[in-house]
Amino acid sequence: MKGCIILKFKSKIIILTLLSIMVLLFISGCSSSSKEGVVAEIDGYQITQEQFDEEFEMKRNMNVKQFGEDFLSQELEEGLTVEDFLKEELLFDMIHENILNKELNKLNMPVTEEDVDRAMNEYYISKLGGEEGYNEYLSKLGITDEYLRKEVYRGLMYQRHSDYFFEKVDLSDEIVKEYFENNKDSFVKVRASHILVKTEEEGNEVLERLKEGADFAELAATRSIDTQTSIKGGDLGYFTRGSMVEEYKDIENAAFSLDVGEISGLIKTDFGYHIVLVEDRMESFEDLKDEVIKALKYEKYQEELDRLTKKADVEVYIDLYNEIDN
Repeated sequence: MKGCIILKFKSKIIILTLLSIMVLLFISGCSSSSKEGVVAEIDGYQITQEQFDEEFEMKRNMNVKQFGEDFLSQELEEGLTVEDFLKEELLFDMIHENILNKELNKLNMPVTEEDVDRAMNEYYISKLGGEEGYNEYLSKLGITDEYLRKEVYRGLMYQRHSDYFFEKVDLSDEIVKEYFENNKDSFVKVRASHILVKTEEEGNEVLERLKEGADFAELAATRSIDTQTSIKGGDLGYFTRGSMVEEYKDIENAAFSLDVGEISGLIKTDFGYHIVLVEDRMESFEDLKDEVIKALKYEKYQEELDRLTKKADVEVYIDLYNEIDN
């Protein structure tokens, strides 16, 4: 079992699911009649089918390399696979690239080639040991330098524009607390560790040693077959409800049902038998306030993007579902 991978994979699905709602609303609100060779038009600027297809090939390659071919066929909701959504997400990003570029120019805060160069060096080239390591990285992901620079450019635009927007957002404690109370289940999180063994007999032996006072982290390091977490004393980190894949719901449910310091009984999964220890729980408004503020500001920023999109003259000329089916 690879505990961290499981959480990251599920997190990716959750993020995509949340974004899909926004993208679907955006697409449905802007669709128009077809226009040969053109995917969309924003205030007269055309995104061509060729541009879209070339970029989607890169996006698809990268996701397949990182998460595997099966990831693309996962359903986010009925009738919408990850691959379907990636096409919608790409169209969303290409349109908002144009909209945000205009907004940042108005604010005299454009993202320049020099900004992209610095970011590429800081986040990729220097960390990969130079140009040779960077080129190997591109090859491993099946993408080009041009594609990655475009992704970095868009990311810098979103970051610069959202930072500017966040600074202007004034949230009272009352508003933040009300948001927390209305969405509490999505914020409360626990930190847990686990020990994974192959057989029930081994699991009972480990449980007995824990009852006798053995250190959980030491047993995780020496007995757990989850090599990714065993070197960290079995630490799974903090997670919220719904952040583990379906196969590990029992582990998640156990963690949320235990008190801090409490150890579970044996939990059977396809990988073997797990023993879970709850290390910490964050559930008070005071503990989670900063995260609540970030989430509320992010929600308001999505509303701002929606406002800017409605203000722009946006026409979408392809039916992505037919495009995908064909």
